[in-house]
Amino acid sequence: MSSRRVLPTKLNLITLRRQLRLIKTIRRILENKREVLLLYLRSYASEYESVYGEVSNALKTSYQGILNAAVDDGLTTLSQITSSTPRTLEVGLVTKSIFGVKIPTVKLNEATIPYRTFSGIETSPHLVQSYDQMKDGLKMLIRLVELESTIRSLSMELRRTQRLINAVDNSILPNYESSIKYVKTVLEDRMREEFIRLKVMRRSLQRRR
Repeated sequence: MSSRRVLPTKLNLITLRRQLRLIKTIRRILENKREVLLLYLRSYASEYESVYGEVSNALKTSYQGILNAAVDDGLTTLSQITSSTPRTLEVGLVTKSIFGVKIPTVKLNEATIPYRTFSGIETSPHLVQSYDQMKDGLKMLIRLVELESTIRSLSMELRRTQRLINAVDNSILPNYESSIKYVKTVLEDRMREEFIRLKVMRRSLQRRR
């Protein structure tokens, strides 16, 4: 909006002031939204860091157990166990809303986690321990993926909100304030001119009398 395109009338001045108040209210709402998004992001980032450490430790322990089992039983035995393990794992994807932001949620069907086809008697106990660690690590890994997706979605919404605030601060508000100032200045000049004109007319009438 350019102040030069606004017709300088009292009605337009009232309308512009009303719109300016509305825009400032919207800006406050955007600021509040930004603060809430930041709180969510800090919370999820903290949880992500914690879960990431747990996943790393679980997978590290699991892989170490597999290496130890390979030493005990040999790679051929491990390959046979791997081949006989059913591929039944299933995950689902649903969407939830956090402060108006759609967040994908990964759901693991724990009943579909491949069952253990070996025992600690027939194979190395390291392999049994590795399976248990991998099972727990898988659940945490699903949560880690969910947290990463949540953080990404919230970050995108935060950037979008900040761009809107910047647009209000750098463009919309200055234009409205400039238009209001222009209309107000023109109206005040007209009032002064009208006042002077009336004063001159009054003096003229008094002289005629």
